[in-house]
Amino acid sequence: MSTKLKYLSVVDIYMSFIEKQRHGKHYYYYLVKNVRISPTKAKKVRIFLGRDVPKHDELQKFFLEIEKKAASEYTGKWLSKDLVERLEDLRASVVVFHKTPGDALPKDFLVRYTYNTNAIEGNKLTLRQTALVLSDKIAPEGARTNDVIEALNSLDAWEFVKKYRGKLNKKFVCKLQYEITKNTSCRIQGDFRDSDVGILGSEHIPPKPSEVPTLIQKLFEEYNELKKELHPIELATLIHNKLVKIHPFTDGNGRTSRLLMNWILQRNRFPAVIIEVTNKERYYSCIEHADKGDQNYFAVFLAEQMLKQYTVEVPS
Repeated sequence: MSTKLKYLSVVDIYMSFIEKQRHGKHYYYYLVKNVRISPTKAKKVRIFLGRDVPKHDELQKFFLEIEKKAASEYTGKWLSKDLVERLEDLRASVVVFHKTPGDALPKDFLVRYTYNTNAIEGNKLTLRQTALVLSDKIAPEGARTNDVIEALNSLDAWEFVKKYRGKLNKKFVCKLQYEITKNTSCRIQGDFRDSDVGILGSEHIPPKPSEVPTLIQKLFEEYNELKKELHPIELATLIHNKLVKIHPFTDGNGRTSRLLMNWILQRNRFPAVIIEVTNKERYYSCIEHADKGDQNYFAVFLAEQMLKQYTVEVPS
């Protein structure tokens, strides 16, 4: 005989619960979590709590333990076992000690994210100028108008994606691109391109504009098929790389892809990652590998950036 007990904790929303079982004359308590081990199968992971439910502080330790234990069920397609274990330790900490993944972000995250994601695309604002624009809505002396608008747009786009709880579809992706490019020189804002585009410094030639809607729809279908199969870092990798490869917009493809990547990470209880402009060369190199069908380089790169930004120890 077993009974599920309601226990108010942040981890409840991630399918952890306390189970009461009777053995002989006594009742015993277990912390239980449902863990998906394949796209179609799930199993329960249990931790014995004793004859009484531990107090709140002690119970939090058990929540952290079960998150780590559940993490061992994950296998990576492009990530090593060691990287997966490190990532799952990080995710377990986020789940237990923060109400949402967004709560794990440093206070200056949005300033640094905006500066780096825009700088990768050629925005000339410094980190200090970006902070001034976002905090005071003031254009620094001598700054290009487009650069200032892009910084303000990044704030709006982040607020939008942070609140979005819907599905991955055309409306969502086009809205992201619109928020990123509105009021700029981008010719088409909020819809797919209608002409051929090239990628500076890349051998890859994006598809014809007539092919974009079909390719994007296939991307959404692939996301739905693989979201319970791939590790979240790998899923974010795949969607980012394929969106960049399709290059569906006249402008804002990289910034949209990186924001979408972070949306996927946060939906899966990971904190958002900053691709720093100092890593631009490696970032582009990983994309080049992905264009040729090898997702491994970008997956490892993203995992390393995640661990570097949120843990003390960096994988070798």
